[in-house]
Amino acid sequence: MSRFITGTQGAKALGVFFMLITVAMLTACATRPIVTDQQRSQAWKVHQQTLVGLEHWSFSARLAVKDKVEDSWSASLRWQQGGDSYDIRLSGAFGQGAVRLFGHTGYAVIETADHAALTATSAELLMEEQLGWSVPVRGLKYWLVGLPEPSLITRQRLDAFGRLSELEQSGWQVRYSNYQRVDGLELPRKLELENARLRARLVIDRWQLEEKAPDDAV
Repeated sequence: MSRFITGTQGAKALGVFFMLITVAMLTACATRPIVTDQQRSQAWKVHQQTLVGLEHWSFSARLAVKDKVEDSWSASLRWQQGGDSYDIRLSGAFGQGAVRLFGHTGYAVIETADHAALTATSAELLMEEQLGWSVPVRGLKYWLVGLPEPSLITRQRLDAFGRLSELEQSGWQVRYSNYQRVDGLELPRKLELENARLRARLVIDRWQLEEKAPDDAV
């Protein structure tokens, strides 16, 4: 036997339905974290403390670089850091063979497919001479793990979790769009570096922590 819902009953049922929807929306809003500037600042302090002792690490990444004046290219990147020593390997850059840059403060070596190993007092000088562009290797030691380089004037913005979302130092702007959890630490996965001449986009596929310093960077 069929039952018919009267207009009054239908109106009541509709009212109950909208009331339930409203309650659900209010509950969702109540459980959503509200992050104040003070909470964000405190989270940033804690985040910095977790990274301050991170001295030995490496990662594999995909790199895309665009020179605002001339050209663009992409490469696979392997970066190994041990204290102040670094070992950076690019493969597929410029459609050529591998490029290796390694060294430490005050000493740098570059190896390319076309030239024998060349040395200089800084990685940036070698990169300009041999590649036609450069990035601040010393600053990247910090930027790549999501920290500003110490003792430099900094402009920065934090995300809701107290991590860097934007950073300006040494004429470069660094934007962090994604992080990943690695051995309990929040480390960048996607970031973009830009200055008046160059734009570089980096996607880090795999981090490794607590490695020994590069053997050749002496």
